[in-house]
Amino acid sequence: MTKTGFVTVDWVVFALYLGAVVCIGIWFSKRQRSTEEYFTAGKRVHWLPVSLSVVATLFSGISFLGHPARVFRYNCAMIAWPFAVLIITPILIHVLLPFYRRLDVTTAYEYLEKRFSLNVRLLASALFIGKRLFWMALVALAPSLALSTIIGLPVSWCILIIGVIATVYTGLGGMRAVIWTDAIQFVVLMLGQCLIIGMVAGQLDGGLAGMWRVGVADHKAWASLDWNLAAPTFWTFLLAGCFLALSDLGADQVTVQRLMCTKDEKAAAKALWFNALFKFPGTIILLGMGVALWVYYQQFPGRLGLAESDYDKIVPYFAVSQLPSGISGLVIAAIFAAAMSSFDSGLNSLAAALTVDWYARLGPGDRDSPKALIFAKRLTYVLGAAVTLTALLVYWTGIKSIIDASNKYLGFFGGALLGIFLLGALTRRAKPLPTVIGALLGVASVFTIEMIQSSATDSALVHPYLYGAISCTLTLAFGYFGSFLGPLPDDRHVDGLTVASLREADRPHAEHE
Repeated sequence: MTKTGFVTVDWVVFALYLGAVVCIGIWFSKRQRSTEEYFTAGKRVHWLPVSLSVVATLFSGISFLGHPARVFRYNCAMIAWPFAVLIITPILIHVLLPFYRRLDVTTAYEYLEKRFSLNVRLLASALFIGKRLFWMALVALAPSLALSTIIGLPVSWCILIIGVIATVYTGLGGMRAVIWTDAIQFVVLMLGQCLIIGMVAGQLDGGLAGMWRVGVADHKAWASLDWNLAAPTFWTFLLAGCFLALSDLGADQVTVQRLMCTKDEKAAAKALWFNALFKFPGTIILLGMGVALWVYYQQFPGRLGLAESDYDKIVPYFAVSQLPSGISGLVIAAIFAAAMSSFDSGLNSLAAALTVDWYARLGPGDRDSPKALIFAKRLTYVLGAAVTLTALLVYWTGIKSIIDASNKYLGFFGGALLGIFLLGALTRRAKPLPTVIGALLGVASVFTIEMIQSSATDSALVHPYLYGAISCTLTLAFGYFGSFLGPLPDDRHVDGLTVASLREADRPHAEHE
């Protein structure tokens, strides 16, 4: 039976959850004594909560709402994402992770200064900041748009709840609070998804098996295997996913900072493998929620009170209108959890990049001084306010598809960022100036392609999710071949900073053992 909306029990459950995450931040605020503790939790966190934090961050509120809605509209082509993560994980562990752990960096971009120059480090840090600032605004906006009409709160209030609460506990507790709240929010997130699938299956003829049969018959539990890079096919998302995942997990401060919270390289590798292996059941459950909702409303069409243009709200609409009181509150809390787990991660990582790469490196401050810690905490609150305001501005100006805008925007900057790291790690020849020009060319090219495709009336030449692949490829090509102009870099300059030289340095040690 359809409910009238959020009731008192739902609000109580929702409020208790939000209060709990703030209490966690207050608890961990007692341990903040240095920027190392604030940004990397003293590098003593077990790999499992670190991995859960990575999973929760990348399964944002955009994913929680957008992927089931995409299945509801189209199909399960996004099942390609976990295959992409599995493919790139060995590359992460053997190519990029060793540099971060052995150089004992706080930000990923410290490696680039040692490998190239200060200018390359600052460019990469700026690309990361640009990449995550707007993404965080979308992370706060996506669930707010969906929830506002469902639970009765104005969009601006929903944005403020996400932004203010995530900023408060992140500013108080630093990375340790972020990791543990993310781990808790991951549990709430998965529980919310499983509850929806279970409740749907319990009301359908044939249960889970019947739901699967209808989903396959209706081409919802299905993905196109056509080789068409302009269409949302399995192969398009696999290729795009490889570049996006490699950038997000290997060249992005949000993930690298978590890997530096573990005690050693082996623990960080375990976290990456857990993330890769969990992506399969996690994505199946996420997409399965979309299939379940499609089949449910096919069997009970009279219960669907949304227009096709509002299908992005299908998850919270079902939760509030069909789930029992209290359970609805838990699922809505899960949606907020998904948003806050991404918001808090981006917030702490942005503060780390600005403090370590800019304030401590260019200013008079010592990164380990009490003054730097005070600066980092204040900066966290300023950034939180700035991103929350950006989310409000984006809402007031209007935006069509948030999940597509998010993935396109990540590709704009993430591809060039990945290209810089691959040039540094895989080649000895790459030099600073061609690398900088290549990265700027990569960013400019995908912006140009987007402008052309957005104004074209006919079909697209390439799917927007592939912007990261294009940007990375152009960065690599120009950065490498442009470096042929002039002599090779001195071997001593890149010693231990490329994959080949790192292996050469490890070989005598292994033989000695």
